[in-house]
Amino acid sequence: MKLTLGEKFTFLRQNAKRTKKEIAECLNLALSTYVKIEDDFVYPADTLIKKTAKLYELTYDELLALGEESE
Repeated sequence: MKLTLGEKFTFLRQNAKRTKKEIAECLNLALSTYVKIEDDFVYPADTLIKKTAKLYELTYDELLALGEESE
């Protein structure tokens, strides 16, 4: 099963054992905006995806490829 971008953000955050508030602060976002991204109500701009990838020490392509392995 492929992950949505919101699910990827959630997976990375939970794997890092961080709260939504902590990640929102790291990305200079309002908590409500970050929650909407994780819930797939808002699609983040490429610049935010790149910033998030860097936060988790991934490349942009690695973040997008997360959970995309074929079954």
